[in-house]
Amino acid sequence: MNIFRIIIMTALSSLAVQSFAQTPLEMLQGKFSAGAVSIVAEYELTVQNMPVAGSSEVLVQQDMYHVKGNGLEVYCNGRSVWTIDDSSKEVVIEPCAGPVQGYMENPVLLLAELGDFFEMKSDRRVGNDTEYVMDAVKDCGIVSAKLIVSPGGIVRSGIFIMEDGTEVAVKVKSMKKTEERNPSFFSPDRKFSSDWIVTDLR
Repeated sequence: MNIFRIIIMTALSSLAVQSFAQTPLEMLQGKFSAGAVSIVAEYELTVQNMPVAGSSEVLVQQDMYHVKGNGLEVYCNGRSVWTIDDSSKEVVIEPCAGPVQGYMENPVLLLAELGDFFEMKSDRRVGNDTEYVMDAVKDCGIVSAKLIVSPGGIVRSGIFIMEDGTEVAVKVKSMKKTEERNPSFFSPDRKFSSDWIVTDLR
């Protein structure tokens, strides 16, 4: 799994795990059950003994999303995923698969099936906030997660353990509802010229 896909998964998971827990997490369920949600997040992880850090902006709407950060841009219209690297002029196009294994390609699927993926293990107060610890009960690319949530139901940070043992720390800078976009927003609106490397796996 490439680094950017891990970032997409963790950013969206920081939304998804909110929808099945009790207060204060339950306060967020109405916010993300419909419409569009924007997230700005920073992340840190270690890949092959090398620290990696960056930030990403995510817009989620139903089974569609758009992610931008660190020179990469990802579109998902619910059927296909485009990963675009402008600096190297490369784009990879992949299909969205079904649930469980499909979550690896389309992490937004986790939003609809969250109760089947995670089990709450514990919660405790940390200052004024609440720490939630949960384990995955199905193969979704994430083994376990730990979230810090404010009394008002805002995710402050999360630590995610991936299947390969990678630990990803995510700090959510902002998360809010925003106006819905036309579905065409979640597909690239440009043509890729002959000097681009286009890999279409659909």
